[in-house]
Amino acid sequence: MIKYAVVTGVSSGIGKATAQKFLEKGFFVFGSVRKREDAQEFEQNFPETFQTLVFDTTDYSAVDQAVQQIEERIGKQGLSVLVNNAGVAKYGPIQYVDIEELRNQFEINVFAPIYFTQKLLPLLGASKEAKWKGKLFMISSTAGVMTRPMLGPYSASKHAIEAVFDALRREMMLYELDVIIIEPGPIKTEIWGKAKSKENPYVGTDYELIFEKLDEAVNEIEKVGLPVEAVSNKIWEIYKSPKPKTRYVIAPKKLFFKAAMYLLPDKTLDKIFFKDLKKIMNK
Repeated sequence: MIKYAVVTGVSSGIGKATAQKFLEKGFFVFGSVRKREDAQEFEQNFPETFQTLVFDTTDYSAVDQAVQQIEERIGKQGLSVLVNNAGVAKYGPIQYVDIEELRNQFEINVFAPIYFTQKLLPLLGASKEAKWKGKLFMISSTAGVMTRPMLGPYSASKHAIEAVFDALRREMMLYELDVIIIEPGPIKTEIWGKAKSKENPYVGTDYELIFEKLDEAVNEIEKVGLPVEAVSNKIWEIYKSPKPKTRYVIAPKKLFFKAAMYLLPDKTLDKIFFKDLKKIMNK
């Protein structure tokens, strides 16, 4: 019997690699994109086992239509996997960040995956009558636990995701449905390239020079990042596990990231991150 997976944001990066992994393992995959041409490669290579879902995750009427497409295809069989991956990264100083830009960050990274998850939970087995139990993956970030300067907007959205899906995991114990948070660190993905600014909105402030040089810092992060397959392979491994953990850090120097996220005092992290910030300013 064929199994079904839904992966959002499959045009590139983690989403694309994850959809590829599940397709190679024999799953039927529903992959979301904003433009149909972004899924052309999947449609050509997996014409029988891939279905494109075209919608903007913040367009809830379009999301409803996509959910209806999924329901029509899988019928009463149920959904084995949902990977909430689609998201964006925005950065800037909290002192000056445009409130509408911050709101947009939350619309895409927080409210959209919550809404999509709510709509798909019945298909994942969130009812006492369901005979199947799927696994729900939420792509968060190490930034969802520790916040670097200038990354406040992005980190704030991921902090919110951590809280919401912690609550959901505990609520889904009612149905024995696994909810797993994935916390990637530096990964070679397009999200940061897309985040690079084309213009500096902080000209005339003390952050002008810092913001101008952030692109260089992003480039350095991309150089040391893990390949996206490190995440997709881990997601597959977790899917196969009968007793997965609640969250997984996937990053180079993973022990450092775990220490920084959960062990180091705030003041110590403050000093480390401010030192990094000064390095950017002095380049």
